[in-house]
Amino acid sequence: MNMILLLIGFVGLLAVGAPIVVAMGLPAIIYYIVSGTSLSLVAYSFYQSTMSFSLLAVPAFILMGNLVSELGETARAFDFARALAKGKRGYSSRIAVVLSLIFAGMSGAAIAGVCGLGPIFVDSMEEEGYERDYGAALTIAASTVGPIFPPSIPLVLYATIAQISSVKSLLGGVGPGILMSAMLLFYVLLVDKKKLVNPPMAKAMMKEERSIRELFFRALPIAIAPLLILITMLSGIFSPGETGGMAVLYMLLLGICHRSLTWSGFWRCVKETCKSVSSIMVIMTAGGIFTKALMLENLPAKIIALLGPVANIPLAVILIVNIILLIMGMFMESNCALILTAPIVLQITQGFGMDPVYIGVMMVMNLMIGLSTPPFGLCIYAVSRVANVPSEKVIKSVVPMYIPLGIALILTSLIPAVSTFVPNTIMSLLAGG
Repeated sequence: MNMILLLIGFVGLLAVGAPIVVAMGLPAIIYYIVSGTSLSLVAYSFYQSTMSFSLLAVPAFILMGNLVSELGETARAFDFARALAKGKRGYSSRIAVVLSLIFAGMSGAAIAGVCGLGPIFVDSMEEEGYERDYGAALTIAASTVGPIFPPSIPLVLYATIAQISSVKSLLGGVGPGILMSAMLLFYVLLVDKKKLVNPPMAKAMMKEERSIRELFFRALPIAIAPLLILITMLSGIFSPGETGGMAVLYMLLLGICHRSLTWSGFWRCVKETCKSVSSIMVIMTAGGIFTKALMLENLPAKIIALLGPVANIPLAVILIVNIILLIMGMFMESNCALILTAPIVLQITQGFGMDPVYIGVMMVMNLMIGLSTPPFGLCIYAVSRVANVPSEKVIKSVVPMYIPLGIALILTSLIPAVSTFVPNTIMSLLAGG
């Protein structure tokens, strides 16, 4: 009965528009009082939820993403890629997918990805003859890779909750991130070949007047940034937190050298970072006491009992988890959903001996696709605003792109090696065999 009241309180507060922190925290505290549980457990849960070395990476990754957006350095890489295409048709959409894999990951969050890269991609694709709504939809689909490919804020949060190596968790996103981008590339190639975009491309990209050599050296500093991040993490030279700090320092030096960073811009980035980090930390603490209450009520065991014979079939459990997370991703901010569901999903799946890295990547993929799904997908309205495209048109254009994203999700769910091969191989090499 206590658990039912706890869940009713949570859903009821969300329904009346209460902040997610209040919706999780208030019913949990009332539960502890009513059930006679010591309130010292609340203080302990607060402490336990945030005292993790892995979480040091979160503010660094967020600040790095804010600096990337503020400096506008990705436009240099886009100009160089356009010049390499030499004005050929159809290359703008392909460049958008590839650069999203490389640079959207630097923001570590899908919303930051669409806001930073959206205007560049949409304007360029419009020059080539694509409709703006198609460009906006492709930007949304490609941005889902950002929080999966390292560095990834959700995967760092998951590593903290699951108490696993944050490096392994981040490396788990490499395979699925590349797979999602490959599927999207195949989709845009098919669209271009079959002329499925209406109206078809009107003209080739405008040729760059500057030399490729000049554009190469302009793009080189920002192009090597993702490489530095990956190499330092893969080699074990730095922890994810130290890697994030190094990347922030690098972006600051880049902004100073290119004179693209002002004091007001830097202060804006710091303020946005503080807001985001504060929000995540408060959600982590509220989520900690809420999920602890659910664990005291033995919710995972009750879910398994409710599923009956289905609970003994790993594939069926994975399917149910996928469906629930996709739906949650449509209505709830991804970090909130992850903090709320990860402990429960881990408890349910650990009986099958599933790798927690695989579970984490699969969960984040579902939530990111949900984040880009109507009716409440935040990415849709973010890109609609920055690209000046009506959200109704964006929704219509983005729906077919769920097919390649869905295929990538299915393959990752059915084949754990997609997410576990890279981290297991790298860790084995670092351990000396």
